Amino acid sequence: MIGQIIGAVAQIGSSIYGAVKSSQANKRAQLMIQNQRNENQKWYDQKMAEDYMQRSDVQNVLRKQRELLNEQYQRARATNIVAGGTDESLALQQQAANDAMGDTMADIAANAANYKDSLENQYRAQDAALNQQQIGVEQAKAQSIAQAAGQVGSAVSGLMTGAIGDKGSATKDVAAGASKVKKVDEN
Repeated sequence: MIGQIIGAVAQIGSSIYGAVKSSQANKRAQLMIQNQRNENQKWYDQKMAEDYMQRSDVQNVLRKQRELLNEQYQRARATNIVAGGTDESLALQQQAANDAMGDTMADIAANAANYKDSLENQYRAQDAALNQQQIGVEQAKAQSIAQAAGQVGSAVSGLMTGAIGDKGSATKDVAAGASKVKKVDEN
């Protein structure tokens, strides 16, 4: 009987210890997930607030486009002076340059919209992955609680079964003793 009690207490103690350690691990995991969520949100906010037009690659495209258009305008102007062209042809060249720059800006604006959409998709994918991790942590926590409860229940049940079994044998011993006493009394 004492061995059963010690075994049950040890089982209950180990179940509680396991549940506490599991809870601590779950809290650390949740903290790590929350930190990653915060980093993801910070990254997203920063990228969405950036002015796409100020990116170095965009500025480089615009600079090259301006240089190219200025070069074409200077050639057209030089040709106009040498060949005796009109101011109207020079104005048409300037209009073509402005149209080309407008098209470049429209392309950049379209790329900016695609870039922002890509950022949002990356953010949502990361957020979904973090949600799945959180679900995993919650499921592990629930499973750990269920296991601990089951182990405690099993230990208590084993203890109760042992106690009842000992009572049953004690009852049999008392009944056997009583029948012996009865036989002695009858004699």
